[in-house]
Amino acid sequence: MDIYSTYYMLAVVHELPLEHTFFKNRYFPTDVSMDVFGSSRVLADFKEEGAKRAPFVVPRIGALPAERTGFSTYDLEPANIAISIPLTLDQLTRRGFGESILSEATPEEREQRFLVHDLEDLSARISRTEELLAVQTMIDNGTTMRHLTDKPGVYEDVGVKFYDGDDNPAKFTPSAKWEHSKWSSAEGKWTPGNWYNDVCAMIKMLTQKGRPAREMIVAPDVGDFLMEDGWILALLDNRRVEIGSINPSELTEYIHQIGTFNFKGHNLSILVSDGTYEEDGEDKPYVPNGTAIVTAPNCGRGLYGAVTQMEKDEKFHTYAGTRVPQHICTQRPPTKETQLQARPLFVPNRPNPWSVAKNVLGD
Repeated sequence: MDIYSTYYMLAVVHELPLEHTFFKNRYFPTDVSMDVFGSSRVLADFKEEGAKRAPFVVPRIGALPAERTGFSTYDLEPANIAISIPLTLDQLTRRGFGESILSEATPEEREQRFLVHDLEDLSARISRTEELLAVQTMIDNGTTMRHLTDKPGVYEDVGVKFYDGDDNPAKFTPSAKWEHSKWSSAEGKWTPGNWYNDVCAMIKMLTQKGRPAREMIVAPDVGDFLMEDGWILALLDNRRVEIGSINPSELTEYIHQIGTFNFKGHNLSILVSDGTYEEDGEDKPYVPNGTAIVTAPNCGRGLYGAVTQMEKDEKFHTYAGTRVPQHICTQRPPTKETQLQARPLFVPNRPNPWSVAKNVLGD
């Protein structure tokens, strides 16, 4: 069997364990049967579910008919993520990573190992870009995807936003720089910091429109701020009041839950994201400092468009999938190249299923 055939590599990619992505998996899950398209563009359906009530009706006339709720469909262009890694003759003829110094592995055997390792590495890199795309979609209620070209400094921006007009309705502007709660010895009680009312207002932005608010994801500096607030610590120390809980737990390598708190009747889990990705030799955070996002799991969908590529038969072939591999070979110089592509787009299930505050701690 040709290990470099697209169908063989598709099977390999399917069996590879995907790098865990918290934001993508938790908030934009993908249903392969519904969300992976066989076309280069994807369709996103939005259903605005109002809060209409049923009427009181005189019994003798029966029921009054209701209008069926409609939905809107948008034809969107997904991102195009493509990355490759070369395999040269000298890499096949010398000892590989983790290989015994007395190894008798042949270049052909090393070639198969390289294929699996390269596909796994490329897939992990795509996963990190997907994670960044998911976070940016939540923070900006849309995103601008910068597509690079083979010329330095030349690029093409592909933008998408999930609201009409210029003002983002999911954006929350803090009343002021967040400050800690204060204790009054004279009154013998705490005065909550302004952050508390801001979080309550962010929750209300969702709940008054029928959107669930179950979690608040914050940047590390915001998480530290909350854990240093004296009123929170005092509430958690009060055994007579079940106002909240604190049980630091690691949900992934870079997401930690610091507790669940009651905000005017709404229980909200506080999650801290300290994950980073590498770009241009620099570690950058997925969630920028000063950011707070209130939302709920499964608030969106991860859609994927099809990938079209020219193969060895010099014909174009189109594949539907979350990862599409390709093998490229040249004889002069003797080089093989493994390429992996993905065309994701993350969309909300309903308009504005999150409320987002930036720079809550000031400059």
